[in-house]
Amino acid sequence: MTQEIELKWISSFWRRIGALFIDSLLLGIFGYVIGLALESTFVQLGGWGRLVGFAIALVYFGVMNSSITGGQTLGKKALKIRVVDSSNLPIGIGKSILRYVVLATPFSLNGAQFSNEVILSYLIYPLSFIIGGLFAIIYLYIFNRNTRQSLHDIVVGTFVVNANVEKQEIGKVWNVHIAIVALLFVVSAIVPAFTSQLAQSEPFKEMLTVQSALLSEPNVTYATIATSTTIFSSIKESTKTTTYVSSQVFLGSNNVSDAEFARQLASIVISNYPEAINKDVIQIVLTYGYDIGIASKWSSYSHNFNPKELQNAE
Repeated sequence: MTQEIELKWISSFWRRIGALFIDSLLLGIFGYVIGLALESTFVQLGGWGRLVGFAIALVYFGVMNSSITGGQTLGKKALKIRVVDSSNLPIGIGKSILRYVVLATPFSLNGAQFSNEVILSYLIYPLSFIIGGLFAIIYLYIFNRNTRQSLHDIVVGTFVVNANVEKQEIGKVWNVHIAIVALLFVVSAIVPAFTSQLAQSEPFKEMLTVQSALLSEPNVTYATIATSTTIFSSIKESTKTTTYVSSQVFLGSNNVSDAEFARQLASIVISNYPEAINKDVIQIVLTYGYDIGIASKWSSYSHNFNPKELQNAE
């Protein structure tokens, strides 16, 4: 059974995932090391810090997956697989860089800290379309068992194969997979049309006002605001519902335990969102750290306030 697997040209799913894990671990260690020296710089970069990791990973995967190193990153070399074209030859560095850009861009943009101006502008449509590539990549990774090509492989015409194995004839990507991927992109492109209607609703507008007010405060680099409800029940006690207004506030300096500053921010929430006074808790989560894509470091502290007590104290 083992011999049969070794004779296959196309690499298995788990070998690819294993190689990616090794490469990600190595890049993570490198990111951690440079983070020790450049922490304050990365913190000030805020959401743009992801570009640092993107650039580092682009050089690593762009060079290592190309003909310069025989189409093998350190992870692929450890698991004896490599990136090749349809002729079973390593690809040039230009094609290798494009391959990584197609793979990494959706993941880099997913969860990025976009400003309100971007979210409420037409830029959200191409951004949503690109992020839709994330679902396409994951789908093809899992379900395209014939060629084992994901989106980035299909775009540049590459295959991840077992090293030192002669090319074997393989079929084409199943048309159903292509149709599903196309559908994922279409859905991603039209989703902002529905979310834009939400942005015009009164509660959402008030949330944006609160967010803008928080961002105007010194030392605040980014902020999110949301409402939520927690339901707790037990056999002995009746059901208890707790309503929250929660804000995660990212800071430029490490004073996450500053209760007085958190109180000021909670007061800003009440001033700009009157409905907050009817909630049970205003939660301010002060957060300090950075995310450069290949590594991150965060510290957070949650401060909870009773909105009625907070209003009476003013």
